[in-house]
Amino acid sequence: MKSKYPVKKLSILNFLFAFTSALFVFAFVIVLWGTKGFQDAIFGSLLTLILLALAGFGNILWPLLFKKQLAVRSLNSKKTYYTLSYVFTSLIFVIIVICYNQLIHEPTDFIEIVSLIVISIFVNTLVVVFHNYVVLQDAKMNADMENSQLKAANAEASNQLLRQQIHPHFLFNALNILKSLYKIDPNAAEEYLICLSDFLRASVSNNNIKIVRLKDEIKLCQDYLRMQKIRFGDALICSVSIGEVMLESGFVPSFSIQPLLENAIKHNELTEEFPLSISIKQDTDRIIVSNSLRLKNIPEASTGSGLANLSERYRILSNDEVQIETNETTFSVSIKVLDHKVTI
Repeated sequence: MKSKYPVKKLSILNFLFAFTSALFVFAFVIVLWGTKGFQDAIFGSLLTLILLALAGFGNILWPLLFKKQLAVRSLNSKKTYYTLSYVFTSLIFVIIVICYNQLIHEPTDFIEIVSLIVISIFVNTLVVVFHNYVVLQDAKMNADMENSQLKAANAEASNQLLRQQIHPHFLFNALNILKSLYKIDPNAAEEYLICLSDFLRASVSNNNIKIVRLKDEIKLCQDYLRMQKIRFGDALICSVSIGEVMLESGFVPSFSIQPLLENAIKHNELTEEFPLSISIKQDTDRIIVSNSLRLKNIPEASTGSGLANLSERYRILSNDEVQIETNETTFSVSIKVLDHKVTI
C-alpha cells in the first residue's frame, strides 16, 4: 500500500534547504575572506550540503521505520523516534567533521566535538519542526481533498435520489394528463406524447452523466415546457433566449435547469388571468432562469434540497456560486456556464 507520508515532497524540500544553506555558506566565506578563501568556501559549502542533507533524509527515514509504532501514538515510540533522530544527526555531524579534519590534517579536540553536538541538536530541531509542519500541511490538504470528494459523491448521490423521486411522480401525473387529453384533444395528446417520449429518453440517457452540453439541457427543458404548455395553455408563458455559440460550446451539470422550471410551476399559481411567466436567458457567461412570483396559498410538499444540491455541485465542479435573487414579483436563479476544461 502506498505510504501517505510525503516522502517525495520532503526530499525535494530537504535538498533545496541544504543547497540554499550551502550557497549561503559559500557566499559568506567569499565575502569574509575574498578570493583567498575560495577553497575554504568550496569545502565549507560541500560540508554544509552533506551534513544538512543527511540530517534531513535521516529524519525522513525514521518515521518510515517507526510508521506502525507512531500510528498508535505511543509515547514510548515517540521518545525512541526523537532520541534516534537526535543521536543519528549528532553522530553524522561528529563523524563527518572528524573525517574532514583528518583529510585536511587538523586535530579534533573535545570542545569542537561538544560544539558539533550542540549545533547538530539545533539543526535537527529545525529539521524536525519543519518536517512536522510539512507533514501536517500535507495531511490537511489530503483531508480537504477527501472531504471534497466525499461532498462530490454525496451531491451526486443526492442528485440521483432527486431524479428517482421526481420521475415516478412526474410520470404518474403525465400519464393522467395524457389520458385526459386523448378524450378532449387527440392532436394535443399526440404532441404531448412525443414531448414526453423525448423527455424520458433524455432523462434516461443522461442519468449517469455529471455534465452535459448546454444545448442538450435546453432541449430537455424545451420538451418539458412544451408538455406543461399543452397542459396549462395560456396560463403559462415561456421564453428561451440563448445564443447559438453558447448552446454549442457551453456545458452545465445535468438536470441543473429543468428542476428550476419544475419548482416554478410547482410553487406558483397558474391562471389565464395571472399567467406564470418563465424565462431562460443568457447573461454573458451565465444562464438566468427567472419566473414571476405568485405563490400558492397551500404550498406543495418539498424537500427543499434541490437548490442546495445544485449549489454544492457547482462549488465542487468549478468553485462558482449559484446566485439566487428574489423580490416581490420575481424569483431568479443564475448559474455559470462551464467550459470544456471544467468538464475534463
